[in-house]
Amino acid sequence: MTEFSLDTTEKIISVIVGIIVIAGFLLKNHINSTKDTQTNNPTNSNKNNQSVTVTIGSQDTQHMSANMAQKPALPDVAELKRTSQILFIDDDRGFKIVSILKKMGWDNTKLVADISSLEQPQLLNADVIFIDIQGVGKIMQYSDEGLGLAFAIKRRYSEKKVVIYSAEEKGARFHEALQEADYSLPKTAEPIRFEDTIVRVLRK
Repeated sequence: MTEFSLDTTEKIISVIVGIIVIAGFLLKNHINSTKDTQTNNPTNSNKNNQSVTVTIGSQDTQHMSANMAQKPALPDVAELKRTSQILFIDDDRGFKIVSILKKMGWDNTKLVADISSLEQPQLLNADVIFIDIQGVGKIMQYSDEGLGLAFAIKRRYSEKKVVIYSAEEKGARFHEALQEADYSLPKTAEPIRFEDTIVRVLRK
């Protein structure tokens, strides 16, 4: 039977401990190497990026769909022609825009020389009101004639679209009515500009 001395036993234990330490070190390096490979692997990275892109794209699509659902489509011109009531307040019986607009399909277009009350049926029924600056508003004794009438109508009926027009190139450019009105244009404008104005203010 072989007897080991104390020195021999210590040496054996030291060797065993050394082997264990080396094995642990090698195992740790192997685990770290595997993690680095996965991190730097372009295939995995692309897969992750693709996955994120798809998710983001899906969210954007849902967001766009929600926005489209919230914004109603603007009515087309044919629908506006069918449903809108247009009123011109003008004492000029030779003014031909009204008859021209009717031929263009705006069947619900009317002309009155002046109004005697802000509760007058033609005014109450109108969606868009064109007001000549000169010669109207006299029945209700507005000192600024059409400008005073336009200002009163817009203040009383803020939802109605008020358009001021005039044959005069000069006038009260800073009158309150010009600030309140939805639009203004010259009386000599072509019929298509009157139609464009109607569509513009109705779509606001």
